[in-house]
Amino acid sequence: MRRPISRLLLSLLAAVVLAGGIGLGVVAQPATAAANPSFKVTCYPRGMAQNDPIVFPGQAGRSHMHSFFGAKGVDQNTTADSLLRQSSSQCGAGFDTVDLSAYWIPTLYKDDRPVHDESGAHQLAVYYQRAGGPAGAPVAQAIPRGLKIIAGDMRATTPQPNVSYVCAKTDDAGQQRGGDPEFLTCGPDELFVAKLVFPDCWDGRNLDSADHKSHMAFSGGARATCPASHPVKLPQITFEAWYNGVNGPASSFRWASGGAYTFHGDVISAWDTRAAANLVNQCINVAVDCNPLPYASVPQGPVSQSQIDVQLAGVASAPPSTPSSPASGDSHADHDAAGATPSAPPAPTPSTTPSPDALPSTAPSPGHHHPAGQTTTQTPIPASDDAGPRAAETLSPVAWSAAFVGAILGIVAVWTFARRMIPRRRR
Repeated sequence: MRRPISRLLLSLLAAVVLAGGIGLGVVAQPATAAANPSFKVTCYPRGMAQNDPIVFPGQAGRSHMHSFFGAKGVDQNTTADSLLRQSSSQCGAGFDTVDLSAYWIPTLYKDDRPVHDESGAHQLAVYYQRAGGPAGAPVAQAIPRGLKIIAGDMRATTPQPNVSYVCAKTDDAGQQRGGDPEFLTCGPDELFVAKLVFPDCWDGRNLDSADHKSHMAFSGGARATCPASHPVKLPQITFEAWYNGVNGPASSFRWASGGAYTFHGDVISAWDTRAAANLVNQCINVAVDCNPLPYASVPQGPVSQSQIDVQLAGVASAPPSTPSSPASGDSHADHDAAGATPSAPPAPTPSTTPSPDALPSTAPSPGHHHPAGQTTTQTPIPASDDAGPRAAETLSPVAWSAAFVGAILGIVAVWTFARRMIPRRRR
C-alpha cells in the first residue's frame, strides 16, 4: 500500500515543481515595452493674466494674456520656492500633492472672446515621456526643481515642428484627426486640441538662461540622444490643451500671441523629488505606460539619495534680457533651441478621469484609448548599454504573486493529501 502511495506523492510533487517552473519561466520572460513610456498629469485652469514670471519676472501686465494651469496663485512674482510653499495644486488623479509646477500657455480666443472655463471642461494634459519611445535612450534623471523651460515661438510666421492641432470625438477621445500645424475646423461632436513638445536635454547647470532657451535643447537621432553641449537627458514634456465644448471653423480661433503658428508654453518645475524620481524609475525608464494610472496606483520602488540630490542641483542664470517695447508682446521669440530638430510630436493620448477631490466636480472623463491607427501590440525592449533600469529585467508583480500563491497552494495540497493517505504507524 505504501509503495503506490509513495509513487503517487512523488508524481504530485513533480507536478507541483513542474508547474512552479513553468510559472517562474513565464515570469522571467523579458517584459514588453509600452509604445510610449510615460506618465501624465492632468491640470486645470487657475486663472488668466497678462503676466509671465519667466520672461517678465516682477512686471505685472507686460505680456500678452496667458492661461495658467495647475499651480495656484501664479503671478509675475512666482518662483519655484513660492510654488513649493503651496500644499497642493489643481492637478488631478492624486498628483495634486506631488506636482506643484506652474504650466501656462497663451489664452485661446474664439470669435475674439477668451476661451477660459474653470468648471473642468478645459484641461492641460502634461505628458512626461521618454523621447524616442522604448528604443530611446533612458532619461538621466527627473526634471530638477526650479528648471524653467519654454517651448514654441510666439512670433513664428511659419509652421513649428513641435506644434500641432487635432479634433477629437467628445464621446471617444481615442478618435482623433488632424495633426496639422494649422487650426482645424472641428465638428459639433468634436473638441479642439492643441499640442506642444518641449526640449528634453539640459546643460546640467543652468536652471534658466538669458534668452530662456540656451540651457535646453532637443534630443535627436535614432535613439533620441542628447548633444554634448546639453548632455543630461530629462523626461520630455508634451502639452495637450483640451477644450471640451469648443469647436467651429478654424477661422474663428486665434491665440493671444497671434495665429496657429505662435502657440507656445512655459513650465517652472516644482515636484516632490522622491515622487518624480520614482515615476522615472517605474514608468519612463522601464518602458511602462503609466498614463491610465492615478498617482496612488503607480508602482513604488527604491529611490536613491543621488536621484533626489540631482534634482536639487543647478544654478540661476544671469537676469533675463528685457525687451524695450512694453505690453505689445513678450520676448518668447525663437524659443526652440537653435539648430535643434525636435522629435515628432507623440501620439495623442487622451486624459483620464482625475481625482474628484482636487478637481471641479464637472470635469469630463474621456477614456484611455489608443488613437486611430495605433495598435496596442507591444514590442520587446532592445538591449541597451545605457546606465539605468532596463525594462527587459522588469518582472510583473502580478506574475510573481500568482507564482508564489500557486506554490503555497501546491505545498498545502500535497501536505493535506499525505496526511490523509499515508497510514499512521501503530504503536
